[in-house]
Amino acid sequence: MRSVGSSTRIAIGRIHSGTVRLGCRSRRPWRPIWDDMAARVVFVRSKSPAGMEPRVAKEAATLARAGYEVHAVLWDRECAFPAEETRDGVRVHRYHLRAPEGQPDLIALLPRWWWYAFRRIASLRPQVVHAVDFDTILPASASARLARAKLVYDIFDFYAEMVTADLSPRFREILAKGERRMIDRADLVILPDLRRTVQFGRARPKRLVEIMNVPEDRAVPTGAEDPGHFVIFYGGMIANDRGLVDLVVACESTGARFIVAGHGPDEAALLNTIETSPASTYLGTIPYQEVLERTASCHAVAALYDPSVPNNRFAAPNKLFEAMMFSKPVLVSEGTAAADIVREVGCGLVVRYGDREGLKRALESLMLSPADSAAMGARGRRAFESRYNWNAMEPRLLDAYRDLLGTPDPPNRGRS
Repeated sequence: MRSVGSSTRIAIGRIHSGTVRLGCRSRRPWRPIWDDMAARVVFVRSKSPAGMEPRVAKEAATLARAGYEVHAVLWDRECAFPAEETRDGVRVHRYHLRAPEGQPDLIALLPRWWWYAFRRIASLRPQVVHAVDFDTILPASASARLARAKLVYDIFDFYAEMVTADLSPRFREILAKGERRMIDRADLVILPDLRRTVQFGRARPKRLVEIMNVPEDRAVPTGAEDPGHFVIFYGGMIANDRGLVDLVVACESTGARFIVAGHGPDEAALLNTIETSPASTYLGTIPYQEVLERTASCHAVAALYDPSVPNNRFAAPNKLFEAMMFSKPVLVSEGTAAADIVREVGCGLVVRYGDREGLKRALESLMLSPADSAAMGARGRRAFESRYNWNAMEPRLLDAYRDLLGTPDPPNRGRS
């Protein structure tokens, strides 16, 4: 039986799915890629949580370390970070415009963001425009065409099947057609899991690479989150399809503690329940480093996704792999990609979404069987070390860019 973690090969364009290990590299000054000039890459993302999302930060830093000149154009919807800064060799440009998270009012602000992104990207005159998700593809595609640059379409989520708002079937169909059209047009498409290709319909990308949503291995300070309680940690979107109320109820019933961090579209509906429960604590938006520290210090990680939302069936989120990195058992939902991985690795428990009694029993089993919990965590760590880590993903990204630009290996690649 094929391992869930192995890469699936499909007959769509060119697919990179190698798992060559790459050693750690130190940061270096800019080096030329070819013809004494570094290829300029511009990432575009319509949000900027904690300054820059972990996946964007990893991809951008990987390219910067390899010698590319990397920029990131981001929308800072909370106006919480500098308009310009450099992070890990990546030059960050932020658009400051306050905007609600996941609310209908956001739609009216998108044209302003698109105009800023188009002008900023065009001014940088890149060789590659790296667009993240459908809400950046319009300015990214237009500016890439103007600059005669290559277009990378990095699909974190397929919008037509992700949005939980009450959209008409006709509008969802329009979204899906738009996304699939851009999949056809892009010079390179990146997915976190090749199982998502079923969302492509008849679209056939020119090049396709799987870059899994896995973390860089790192040590963080650890300590008991709450020495007197069994602690469940959730760091992510505050949304109705993440089982947060069910987790609050389960923790109230079992005496566990539930620590929640993040922000999202359903804060108004959920935060009152989370903040008023004696079993739970809400931290708000926290830096990624603190997310890792909380993960390392808890007893188990929650990653529940409602599989009735089509996009959630493909969910294999970074919190799953962060739990594996820190040897923590994880709770996931039946009917998701995360459940397939957890079952294959044996690194947690799978529960039916919305089944509060089943969730309570799963939580009790973790609390009452420390040895079993530790064994799950150990199996997760072994799987992380063998294949679910960023060192295994870096060569795929670099090989895809080399093929995209028709260049030899970047000069910094493989040097320590």
